[in-house]
Amino acid sequence: MITCPECGQQANDDARFCDRCGQGLASSLAHPLTISLVPLQNDTNLKGGYRITELLSRTAHENRYRAVRTFDNERVQLREQEGPATQPEATIARENNSRPPGEDPAGPRAKTAELRRQISRDSASTATPPCGRSESEVSDTAKAAAEDNSDSNSSPADQKNETGSSEPAEDANGTGVQLLTETVEARLPLAASGAEDASSDALLPDEPSPGTTNGQSPQENEAPAAWENDDLGEVFGRVLALSMTLNHPAFQKATAGFADRGRVYLVYPDEELRPLSGRTGGLRMDEDEALHITIQVCQAVSFVHRRGLRVNDICPSSVACAADGRIKLTGLDYLSNDNELQSEPIFNDGYTAPEIYRGKKADKRADIFSIGALLYTCLTGERLDSETWREEAGPVRFYPPHVVTPALEQVLRRALQFDSATRWSSVEALKTELVKIAATVRLRAAALTDVGKVREHNEDSLLVFECRSESLIKPEQTLLYVVADGMGGAEAGEVASSIAVETIRKYVEEKIAGSGAANVGATVQEALEQANSKIIEYQAAHPEARSMGSTAVAALVNPPDAGIAWVGDSRVYLCDDGGLRQLSKDHSLVQRLIEIGQITPEEARHHEHKNVITRSLGARPNGPAGAESLSVRLKRRDRLLLCSDGLTTHVEDAQISEILQRHSDPAAAALELVVAANAGGGTDNVSVVVVIAG
Repeated sequence: MITCPECGQQANDDARFCDRCGQGLASSLAHPLTISLVPLQNDTNLKGGYRITELLSRTAHENRYRAVRTFDNERVQLREQEGPATQPEATIARENNSRPPGEDPAGPRAKTAELRRQISRDSASTATPPCGRSESEVSDTAKAAAEDNSDSNSSPADQKNETGSSEPAEDANGTGVQLLTETVEARLPLAASGAEDASSDALLPDEPSPGTTNGQSPQENEAPAAWENDDLGEVFGRVLALSMTLNHPAFQKATAGFADRGRVYLVYPDEELRPLSGRTGGLRMDEDEALHITIQVCQAVSFVHRRGLRVNDICPSSVACAADGRIKLTGLDYLSNDNELQSEPIFNDGYTAPEIYRGKKADKRADIFSIGALLYTCLTGERLDSETWREEAGPVRFYPPHVVTPALEQVLRRALQFDSATRWSSVEALKTELVKIAATVRLRAAALTDVGKVREHNEDSLLVFECRSESLIKPEQTLLYVVADGMGGAEAGEVASSIAVETIRKYVEEKIAGSGAANVGATVQEALEQANSKIIEYQAAHPEARSMGSTAVAALVNPPDAGIAWVGDSRVYLCDDGGLRQLSKDHSLVQRLIEIGQITPEEARHHEHKNVITRSLGARPNGPAGAESLSVRLKRRDRLLLCSDGLTTHVEDAQISEILQRHSDPAAAALELVVAANAGGGTDNVSVVVVIAG
């Protein structure tokens, strides 16, 4: 692995550029990471009663520690940078040295790290004034920014915002240019906003720090009020201010900040956050997980947008997963508003919007592009090719080699439009489409039957019937799955099960073509009773087949709703995030004995009458078969299993659950279930239908 000399991000040995900051990596092996901020040693005591216990990470300009707060023994994390008086000027020597030989530094393949200097010079006259300037200086700079950044003779206040309104941006100042520092400082406590602390215990700038590295102990019970007005510098000051105003759980927020011995610190809760960039197995994931992550990011970004700000820093390194699976955005350093011009904007190659590369005016749709780029990486494991974005749009590759659901690809391509005007109008609009796709349940099914290792004939019958209409006017999707286990001998069982599946299919098809199957549970139950009548009619016409019959289990699915009906001991299982559970209840003697408490479920598996059933299709010459039904709602990643008793006789529920959860391909799961049944004895025909909701 190569360590980026600019930001410390890890990259593969053959990588030419850092995915995080765009720094060239061609000479990284010859020029190892230069640490300009030497980490402090463990057990170093800092101001405010913090004691460092572990170095978590370090880059060229920042260290992160785990520490303990001595007055209450609470564990925290500290983020450390040079203080505002000692922060070095940005240098470009390493960038020049790392450019591949013969490559034009300003050419169409130039990386952001090389173009950054030019953009900075172009925008120098319109850069955001730092915190602390006088009101007149801020006003003059704001006016200049508004004039220089306008694409026409109109001022920014006259230009439309992202929703099409001609109203000025929320909280904009009189010049039409809203400064982020004005937004957040107004909401800070008195001490944190830079006002004088009324406490007599406040430390003067020239007073020595209570922290020490030479064995002297700090004041362990020192109250935060004694140092909460420390000068944290522009970056840390902004982050702390935003942490106090962004009341949303999806942001990693600092709880305090202080300065000590020329360095500044932010204090964070000690929580385990795993950036997507460090995800085990790579960034590529299935569509369900990618949608789950992206929808959470949309919710957080939308929260920021409603407050007149945009995030800017959205990439795999600034989006992390917490221990509970929730998403945290860790990049608060670059939050800004639409009219705020930054002299050093963030450049996350492959994730930052093209208009920022080109020095154009950016609005909240820049975040929409970044969210789309993040989703693209989650789906493909690759980042977008951004080398030409200063001049033209780069390619967005899907198939080949990446297979993405067509509806999701369309939504994603719109988010990644080079021209911001053609993207989604807001993050909420993008989120709505992603939620719609995430809620869409599409089923994949596989059916398999086998004679087993003992029987000479296979008396089971299967049915997989799918009827789909992709009409934009009336889209429909109806799916029918049936397993029937025939009995009666002399090939009569085969006939009974065949009559059952054919009758069920015909009844459901006619029902849908007529009035429709609004109640899928009632429809499939009626279909089983119709199959019972047809088998009885066959028995009457063929006296030699009077002993024939069949068990049956059927699932009629109109996603996401599914109706389940059964007669006999053929079963249906649902395997979801909560594990495996049996939806049907056997019509058998041992099941009745379990219900009245005479035997346990474990005893039922080995009972001498375990094959005696109390209901079946064709068992009663007069009257219904007694089919039962229920309805369930399927979710993405749910698995349905319909099976004959040839499976459940030889395979325990725990093994069935493990097989279903291990396979994402229904055909592979069906094959292993049949093989497991035969390996367990194979004394009966075994039939399975595996349905996976995706």
